[in-house]
Amino acid sequence: MKLTCPIEKATSLLGAKWTLEIIYFLQERRRFCELQELLGGINPATLTQRLKLLEAEGIVNREVIPDAQRHVEYKLSAKGKDLVVVFQELGAWVSRWYPEEAQ
Repeated sequence: MKLTCPIEKATSLLGAKWTLEIIYFLQERRRFCELQELLGGINPATLTQRLKLLEAEGIVNREVIPDAQRHVEYKLSAKGKDLVVVFQELGAWVSRWYPEEAQ
């Protein structure tokens, strides 16, 4: 009998580099260029790939804004917003055990 870890799905989905940071920064509605700037060294192709995956999984919503300079914005879906509690708990854990990193 194979034992399974209850967080296996979460780690397979969220464990790729940049994914958690993208979700963290999408707690507010953001444009692609804003995300790229906030994430620093992320390659645009990687950001595009991660956003498409998160959108396909229903964690992120992509919205085309049809104003004078048509653009796209991203935000967390209800499913994605459920992860905010996880981020708060992880932040508390880092603050408790690695206070020099939490500043």
